[in-house]
Order: sequence, then structure tokens, then C-alpha cells
Amino acid sequence: MRLINSILIVGACFVFSHHVTAATIATRWAGSAVTSIDRSATFDGLDYIHNGTSISDYTEDSLFIGTDGDSFSGRGPAFPPYFNPFHIPMDPATQAFYFPDEGNRDWVTIQTTDSQKIIAVEFLYGNGWTTGDIYGVPWGNDNAFVEWQTLNDGVVVSSGQVGPNPLLPVGTILGFYDPDGFDQLLMKCRIAGSVIPELQALAMDNLQVQLSETPAQP
Repeated sequence: MRLINSILIVGACFVFSHHVTAATIATRWAGSAVTSIDRSATFDGLDYIHNGTSISDYTEDSLFIGTDGDSFSGRGPAFPPYFNPFHIPMDPATQAFYFPDEGNRDWVTIQTTDSQKIIAVEFLYGNGWTTGDIYGVPWGNDNAFVEWQTLNDGVVVSSGQVGPNPLLPVGTILGFYDPDGFDQLLMKCRIAGSVIPELQALAMDNLQVQLSETPAQP
């Protein structure tokens, strides 16, 4: 199985997220960042039948979601245990999500294809790090963390880290909100103790993007 190995680290819970600037904030539950969905990506074309699809130039609903490498969602229902980076019930015959096979060293970049600014993003968070549990759910490690940056005109305006203190459980709805908007959101999911420290293994599904504030109700 083409997997990513790690050393399990159990962290103490002290800090939610560190931000270099206060412009963009990271959130952790559905509706905490996106209040009006303008664009979305479900990645249905990246199921196990289409493993190996390039995601370096992946687009859906006028969104670019790019990172180096090819997609991998699993080996299908005939090859248990299923690759489930979210730890939620999934149909192995239809599962489809965004994940770079074997991980990479690249940022995952989210931006619009028509230069529209983004004010909010939410998605189902997971990762391809091993849990070490060969008899249960062997992938999707709660001890991983997400580094992130938001950029305008190629310049970093905000950055930070979510997890592992406190833990960032897979299956969390991870969000980013900035009332001033940003051109790009860049993310990496890494884990302490990795043999290759710079390797990242972010998985996501059900991406939702908001482009403007919800108009006030009369």
C-alpha cells in the first residue's frame, strides 16, 4: 500500500492557532467561516477509479485547487481496509476526495480561476498520515497540523498553524475567514517525527468558498 509513515506524537492541548497577523482567522466548525456558498468542489471525479489523475492543475466550479502530484482516494471495495483519511462512514465504492498520492512537499493552493477575491473557505479536513492501527483505521492521524498562508498579489498577508496543540481531529470542518479577502490560500499538513520533515499529506472534501459578505437582510 502506498502509505506515509510517521512517529505518533501525543500533544498537550494549549494553543488553538498561532497567527502572524490578525487579518485571516482559522476556524473549526461548519458555518464558522462560510455563511453564503458561492462556489464549491466535491471532487467526485477523483474516486478510486480515477486514481492517478493529475491534481497539479485541478479545477472545479471556477476554483483552482492545485498541488504537485496525482490523486489517490483508495483501492476500491475489493481491497480493505479502505483508505479513509476522515474517519467518517464512507462507501468505498463511491468515495472521492482530494489527496496527493504518497504526499508531497508542495503547498495546496486554493484560488479562483477568474481572479475573484475569497473571504471565506471551509472544507472537511483529513490527512494521509498513518495512525499505526493496522487492525482498525490505519490512516488519518489526529496529531498532524496544518500550516497555512493567505496571499494578496503574491504577498503573504496572514499565516499560522492549526494543531497539534490542541489536537486537530480528522473529520473537522476547517475554515478560514478574512473580511478583507485574499487571492490565494496555501496549506500544508505535516506531522512531527516524520522521516521527511517537509513532507505534507493534506486530504480534503466538500470544499466551500464565499466570495463576498452575505448581504444584510431588510
